[in-house]
Order: sequence, then C-alpha cells, then structure tokens
Amino acid sequence: MTRDPESGKDGSTKNDAATKKDGVTGNVFHGPAPFQLGDRNVQINHIHQAPPQRRPLVLTGAAVTTRHELAAAIRRDWAAARRQFFEGAATAGAPSDGWLGLLSWLRELDGLTAEDLTTQIELIDHRLRDQALPADLKLLHLLGWLDPAGEAVWRGTPVTVEALSEALRIGRIRESGPEWELYRDLCEGGLLDALARFTVLSALRGTQQAWDEVWESWRRLAARIPGLPSEAREWAGSGARGLLLAALLPYPQTTVWLRAACEHVPPPATGEIEWYDWLRERDGGPDTPIGWLVRTDFTAYAAAQAEAIRRQAAADLQNQRMAAVLDHAAALRDRDWADYERRRLSPTARLEAVGRATLWLGAWGAATIPVPWVIWGWAEPDIAATVSWYLVALTLAAYAGWVPQVLRLGAAYRPPLHRVREWAEEARADRGSVRRGLIRAGSVAGAVLILGVLVHDVGVVVTTILVVPLLAVAFHFARIGALHDWADEHRERLRDYRSGRPDAGGIPQSIIQGVRSPSPGVRADAYREFLRQFTGLGHSGQDEGRDNGRRDR
Repeated sequence: MTRDPESGKDGSTKNDAATKKDGVTGNVFHGPAPFQLGDRNVQINHIHQAPPQRRPLVLTGAAVTTRHELAAAIRRDWAAARRQFFEGAATAGAPSDGWLGLLSWLRELDGLTAEDLTTQIELIDHRLRDQALPADLKLLHLLGWLDPAGEAVWRGTPVTVEALSEALRIGRIRESGPEWELYRDLCEGGLLDALARFTVLSALRGTQQAWDEVWESWRRLAARIPGLPSEAREWAGSGARGLLLAALLPYPQTTVWLRAACEHVPPPATGEIEWYDWLRERDGGPDTPIGWLVRTDFTAYAAAQAEAIRRQAAADLQNQRMAAVLDHAAALRDRDWADYERRRLSPTARLEAVGRATLWLGAWGAATIPVPWVIWGWAEPDIAATVSWYLVALTLAAYAGWVPQVLRLGAAYRPPLHRVREWAEEARADRGSVRRGLIRAGSVAGAVLILGVLVHDVGVVVTTILVVPLLAVAFHFARIGALHDWADEHRERLRDYRSGRPDAGGIPQSIIQGVRSPSPGVRADAYREFLRQFTGLGHSGQDEGRDNGRRDR
C-alpha cells in the first residue's frame, strides 16, 4: 500500500489534504492520510483496547502483584519463599515451576524505570541464575531489589547494625546461638554485598572486598610471626577474622566495644614478649584493621603469656628456695641421724645393752628354775636338780645367740626392766598376751616333765646327749632374732628418717600448698612444718620426754 499523492487530480493543494473527500463515499477524512487499496482510499482508525490482565504471583497462598507485596511476603515466610523460588525442579536439570513463575512475574512488572530495568537484568542474570550462589543469598538479593528501603532480613531474622556488631563481638567466640550463626554466614562470603542493597546498610558497599583483602594480608603476616603460641596461632586463622571485619564496619557501635577491648587488657612491657613486639612493629598502626586486632585479641594473648611467664618465674624461684631448704634440711637430718647412730652404737651403749640383756634373760631363766622343783622336787630331788641345770643351759644358749643381735641394736635395745609391773598389767589386759603366756608356761612345764621322765628312765648321760641338740636350736633361734628385740622406737625412728628424706617423696601435700600460699603467715607455718618434717625436730624438745618413756618399756 502507498499513500495517496500529497496533491489530488482535481488540483487541490497540500493544505487541503486533511479535508479531502473519499472518492467513493465523499466522506471528509480528518487526521492521517488514508491508505490506497486498489482504486479505493482506506482510512485506518486507531482502535484503543484495554491491556491484558497480568497473572499474579502466589506465595504461601496469597497473591502478590507489586514489588512491596512480594517483599513483605518474603519477610513473613523466608523458608517458603526460598523453597518455592530456588529449590526443586520439574525434572533433573530443569528449572522449577516456582522459579519460572517468579521470572515471568519479574518480566511483566509495570512502572519500572530505566535504572530499575538495568538492576533487574543484573539481578536475574548474575544473581538469581548463578548456580554457585546459595539459595538464601539469592533470596536476599531479590529482597534487596524488591524493597531496598525496607528492613533487611536474613533467613527470617532482621539484620541491623547492632546485630552485625553483636555477631562480630560475641558470635566469633561462641559455637552456637544466633550471633554465631550470623557470624558463620558472614565468613562464608557474599552476605555483606547482599545486605548493602538495603538503604539502612548501604554503607557496607565495598566492605566485603576490603575484608577479603585485609584477611589475606593478615594471614600472610600471621604465617611469619616468630614464636607465636599454638593457641594464638590457631586463633589467628579463625576468630581473628571477625575482629578485622569489626574494624572495617563504618558504624560507631563496633568502635565502642573495640575501644573497650583495647582498654580492658594492658599490653605487656616492651621486650617481655618477643613475638608481640615483632607484631606491633608490622601492624600498620593502631587505626588499621590489623592494628585493632593486635591491640585487642593478641594483646590479650601476650598479656596472658607474660603473666604465665611471671608466675613460672616466681614458681622457679620458689622451687629454688625449696631446693635450698631441702638440701639444708637433708644435711641437718643426716647430721641428726648420724649423732643418734653414734650414740646408739657407742661402746658404752653396747655394753649397757648387753647388761640389760643379761638381766632380762637371766630373770626369765631364774623364773623357770622353780618349775622342776614344783614338779619333781617333792619325790625326786636329784631329777629336779638335773632338769634345773638343763634349763640354765638352755637359757645360756639363747643368751649366747642373742648377744650379737643386742650388740647391733646397741642403745636401741631397751627391755622394760624398770617397769615390769606396768608391763605385766598391760599384758594381763591383752587377752592375746595372756593366751600366749599360758601356752609358753604350759610348754615349759611339759618340757620339764619330759626331761624328768627321760632322766628317770634312761639316765642322765643319755638325756644330756638328747638335750645338746636343743641347746643348738635355742642358740640358732636367738641368733636369727626369734626373741623380742624391744627396739620398736628405733624402728620408728628409722622409718621416719627414710620416709622423710627429700628424695623419698615424703613431703605432705599441705606443706607444698602452704609454701605456695600468697599469705606470709601461711608460708611461715608451712616452712616451720617443713623444717620439723625434714630435720628430725620431731624427736627433740617435747618429744624427748616421750622417747625417754619409750626407752623404759
């Protein structure tokens, strides 16, 4: 089709074109020139029709038609929106119907400006279609485009400046809780850029990149720190990351607790912790992220290490003092023991011990002499006299075997010569002692009776020959210590001396704790007890009377 010529055949001018009549009907046309169809002019009138109604998007049973309505629905039910739009698929590898419905709805939105259309294309092509991006981050990017002036919500929880600050302050040192979860998501990356879409958090733009860069710089620096403790090195590769972000956030809420953390722990003195001094020289200054990290977390580690070094130095000094006291105490104790041994084994003490043994065994031998006279003396006085001499011979044999043992004990051999009566009363009070005494008395009476029968029946010579082996038996048993040595006190002293030596582990725990006490009085009491424990003072002074009492037994 072609338009009619701008001038008609009837010679009308161009100005008359708008009022030209139809060649067939004679109607006057107003507006655009008609088209020519064959030999007829056809005027095409504009037909105004209503635009087709757009299909609404349905989420959690409610239809949404505007950006703000969809944003409100996402904030109400984050999980349902994530599941419908970004999870599931019709077939393997195919997009889900929920995603296709969202994509169609976004394309049909009305009233978008040129800037809206540009950001929408960026959103769809580089965020929502990114297979590597988690579904939650896709939904957050979508929410930020739909309603950037509204509240930032992450996984159903509002994200504010205060929430970010608390996540970095608390979440990085915990292993559970909402602060820890937000901190974990921040460390996974991408969340800061998505949050920066919202107007209230627009100051976060570029923070993610700055955080990644300073984190890499810190990791390279931390790998070179000489002598860094293992727990601080582990923290440098994990929890330190959160404080770097806190130092980068452009909000005063984080600055407040960062300054408080710096003031909470005073740094160690220069030259006290080598790795800390090395790090302070390379942190870039106190106002840099690494500078804040060094002045907070690693100042705490350095201060703790310095305190541990000071405590160890104090403990070493205390141990040196203890070692000196131990050496001195051991020398005193050894000297005390040597003096005691010299007195115990002196010739005079041994001679006195032999005298005590003679009196003690002589008394027991004399006590057995009446027995044969009671049994045989009324009928056979000769037999009673012979058996009496046999008892004397047995007593002398036991005495001969016992004297070497008495000489080895020296002054420690102290039978109860001066307290026989008390000893007898104590023996009567002990049923076991009474029983043993009756058995011994019965044995002596039986032996006397048997010896008398032998003398009567076989004669003195044969009986004497039979008694000789008994003399050897009495000598042997006395020599091997079968008799009571009355040296209980000596054995107790010897046990105390051996167990109380510094190398025997005999230091009571109460003394060890008392020596380390911060109280001067407690330490003084512990040292006195310590000296009493290791220098043998327990056997002097007031204990001397107790020892004298024991010697009388």
